[in-house]
Amino acid sequence: MPPPPSRSDAEETRRAIIRAAHDLFMAAGYRAVTTRMVAEASGVKQPLIYYHFADKEALYIAVQRERATETGAALERIAARHGASIPDRLRAVVHYLRASHQMNMGMYLHDMHHEISPAGRAELSDLFRTHILGPIMAIFTAGVQSGFLRAPEAGGVPPRLAAFLLLSAVMHLPDASAMAREADSRIDLATDLAAAVVQALLFGMAAQPPDILAE
Repeated sequence: MPPPPSRSDAEETRRAIIRAAHDLFMAAGYRAVTTRMVAEASGVKQPLIYYHFADKEALYIAVQRERATETGAALERIAARHGASIPDRLRAVVHYLRASHQMNMGMYLHDMHHEISPAGRAELSDLFRTHILGPIMAIFTAGVQSGFLRAPEAGGVPPRLAAFLLLSAVMHLPDASAMAREADSRIDLATDLAAAVVQALLFGMAAQPPDILAE
């Protein structure tokens, strides 16, 4: 009988499974991925996946927990850049989310609401609120507290809603690489797209924005 794997070997196997599952889930979504596919992609035998994870949902949640923790740490660092302006911090958020492939957030939200059990959905919702929504809300809250943004009671957008609006815009932005093929090569489309999102969200597009609350 072969000796049991060492703790470091077991952890490395678990990490390999999570890495392979992450790529598959992000590309195809929860329903389309099987544990057999994950086993083949990670180079382990399928039963070994169930040694580390109770089932496919447990594996999916582990992937999203690791992903959310990493994303949250990056967003918190951006939110903590107190020497940077609110627009600069928000542009950095857009850059990060796009560069880290958060454009798959639409698939993630679909899986969370339609494919996962209620208990799993509750855990994923908590991860989303804590690690993704929370840091972005903190930037908008700082903008309100500093007087840069209008407070909700003065007609401004509540920070929670503003964070959702930003995330929605990021999810639906066109792919910069595809646009680049039709654009001037001197233009940095990734920067332009991030600037456009923040500009439209914070300042609008009208030359003389009307006070719609007074209408």
